[in-house]
Amino acid sequence: MKVFTYGQYIKCIHTLRLNAVMQLAEESAKYNLNQVEKKYSHDKLIKNILQDKEEATQFINQFVVPREKVKEEELIRYTNSYITKKYKSKEADLVYKLKNQEIFFLIEHQSTIDYNMPYRMLNYCLDIMQEWSRNKKIGKNTRYPIIVPIVIYTGNQKWKMPRNFREKQIGDYVFERYQIELEYNFIDINKLPKQMLLQKNSMFGYIMFLEKAQSSEELVENLEIIIQSTQNKKILEEFVNIISYLLEDTLEEEIQQKLLEKIERKVGEKEMDRLESLINKMRAENHRRIRKESQKEIAKNMMSIKLDEKIILQTTKIKKEELEKIKEELATAG
Repeated sequence: MKVFTYGQYIKCIHTLRLNAVMQLAEESAKYNLNQVEKKYSHDKLIKNILQDKEEATQFINQFVVPREKVKEEELIRYTNSYITKKYKSKEADLVYKLKNQEIFFLIEHQSTIDYNMPYRMLNYCLDIMQEWSRNKKIGKNTRYPIIVPIVIYTGNQKWKMPRNFREKQIGDYVFERYQIELEYNFIDINKLPKQMLLQKNSMFGYIMFLEKAQSSEELVENLEIIIQSTQNKKILEEFVNIISYLLEDTLEEEIQQKLLEKIERKVGEKEMDRLESLINKMRAENHRRIRKESQKEIAKNMMSIKLDEKIILQTTKIKKEELEKIKEELATAG
C-alpha cells in the first residue's frame, strides 16, 4: 500500500518550498481520443458507489489491502470533493478519513490517460495536508497525517505513466536525495480478471466488471451475469437504479424491461414497485437540474457578448445571485 507521509511533506516544503511546488511548469494533459466510446457515465457510477461508506470500506479492504482491515464505523467522509487551488477545473473524486486517526484515503478516477497525474496527486496530497493543518496548533510534537493516494483507471489504453512523482523529476546524481517520493496506488481495470471481480460480490467489483464491456451487447451480457450472480438485495436495488436511470439512454426499452423483470423475480414485485417509484422521482429531479444548467449556460453566453443584465435575467429566469457567480467565473477565466 502506497502512502504519503509527514517526512515526504516536510521534504516538499523545505526542499522546494510549497509555493515553488505549486508554481512548477504544468505539463499539458494529453488524452487518447481513440478509446471505445461508452455512453454511460463512468465517473457518475464509480463516484456514486464509493460515496456509500459500506462500499468504500469494501473497496479499500479488497483493492488497496491494508495490513489491518478498515471497519465501516471507522471511516468518515472528509469532503464531497477535494478541489485544489492549482486545479480549479480538476477535482479528486473522494477523500475519506479514519475516525480518531490522522489517516486519509484519496480516491481519484481516470477514464483517460493524464500525463500530469503524478503532479496532480502530489498537489492533492499537499493541499489535504494544508487543509488539515489550517485549524491545528502546530507544535514540536505535532505529527502530520498519512495520505493513501489511489488512482482507479478504467480506460482501454495501456497506462504508461510513472506512478511515482520522483520518476517525473530530472535525474541528477548530486541532488538525487532532494527528489520527492510520492507513489500512488494504481488499480487498472484492464488487469483485473472478470471472475475475480464477480467473486468480490461488491458494487465496485460489479461496476468494474461492467466497465470491461466493449460493446452494448457485451454490456447487456455483463448485466445479466451480475443479476444472476448476486443474491444481495441491496446490490440488486442499485442495479434497478443503474438500468432505469443511468443507462436509460444506453439500453433499448425492451432490453431494460427484460433486465428489470429478472431483478423483480429476485427481489419481489412489491419491492420493485417501491424502487420504480423512487426512480421516477429521480428522473424528474434530473430533468429539472438539466433545464437549470441549460439556462445558466445560455446566461453565460449572453454575458460573454455583453448583453444587458436585465435582458439576461428576463430571458433565462435565473436569479441575480446566480448571474453574479457567472460574472465571477467569466472574470476568472479571462
